[in-house]
Amino acid sequence: MLVGLRIIIIVAIMGGIIAFIGDKLGTKIGKRRMSLFGLRPKHTSIIVTIVTGILIAAATLGILSIASQNVRTALFGMEQLKEEMRALNASVESKNKELEQSKKDIEAKTKELTTVKADIQATQAELDEARAAHDAMSGQLVSVQDAYAQAEAKLANSQSEIKGLEEERKNLESHISDLQVTMKSLEEGITQMREGTVLFRVGEVLSGALVRPNLTEAESEAAIAHILNDTNGLILKRLGIDDDKTVIYVSRANVQEVAKQIAASKEPMTIRISAAANIIYGEAALAEIRAYPYAQIFHRGDVIYSSVVQGGNDAQYAVLSFLKAVNAEAKSKGVLPDPLSGDVGSLPGDELFETIRQLEDINGPVKLEAIAREDTYTDGPVQIELKIHR
Repeated sequence: MLVGLRIIIIVAIMGGIIAFIGDKLGTKIGKRRMSLFGLRPKHTSIIVTIVTGILIAAATLGILSIASQNVRTALFGMEQLKEEMRALNASVESKNKELEQSKKDIEAKTKELTTVKADIQATQAELDEARAAHDAMSGQLVSVQDAYAQAEAKLANSQSEIKGLEEERKNLESHISDLQVTMKSLEEGITQMREGTVLFRVGEVLSGALVRPNLTEAESEAAIAHILNDTNGLILKRLGIDDDKTVIYVSRANVQEVAKQIAASKEPMTIRISAAANIIYGEAALAEIRAYPYAQIFHRGDVIYSSVVQGGNDAQYAVLSFLKAVNAEAKSKGVLPDPLSGDVGSLPGDELFETIRQLEDINGPVKLEAIAREDTYTDGPVQIELKIHR
């Protein structure tokens, strides 16, 4: 910027000086009427002016050439500059071609990159699927391992149960042997007693017991075995045998069924062992077991049943009918009856006769109530007292 400004200033100064000199020179030549080359003064003045202009132009170019490389190049190096321009244009064109090729290469690489990215995404998806399959297989492997462990545990339990069953079979065989010995002993001693004497009739209750809740099947079977053992002792005592022999027999299926009932119950169960057939003296005692939920049916002082009866001559019939109704009511509430008689309890004879006597003395209807003397549970018996309300 400063160099150009100086050139302009120098050219202006030089032009002004040369113009001033030319003007003065022309003026002097005109005044003196000088002549060059035999020309008229006027023409001489014109020639001087032209020469002055030429000198101004030449001086200007010279100064510019000295002061600026660009001017020297424009005046004397234009062809070289054109060659350089052509070379540069050729180079630019080559670079443009290279740029276009580079763009094409970039596009190709971009397509390759897109393809590679798609391949990577597909590979990633396959990898995710493979990982999911691996996780699923791992879960299945864990499940299989758990199932295998459970199977091993079941196998161990089965083996333990088999051992228990083997022991039980041996015990049963021993019991059968004992039973055979006992039967033989009974047969040998039967000559001293009446042949065919019935000790217990079919359905007769041999014994009963209460079993607590929340037992396993094994514990339930153990409790049943204990009850059977006590019942066996009662029968031996009834037979007058002091030897510790097994004379009572209950089917294995019956024991297992009752054991399952006890194990499944969340409340106490009352157990009844009754004769499955008439038990004859000298023969094995076939029995069956039944289990019933144990609960309190009546509280002491509860009115079990009440009814209006007719006094007078029909007092006996009225009282007996009333007691049958009491029996039916107690059974409907859950009290277990005696399998042989169907009764759930009894009334002292003196109280029965006293009630009948009182009713015979009353003519007309009266209210008769059966009241529980004691708390009554499932296995009974029901103990009542009768009250008459006129």
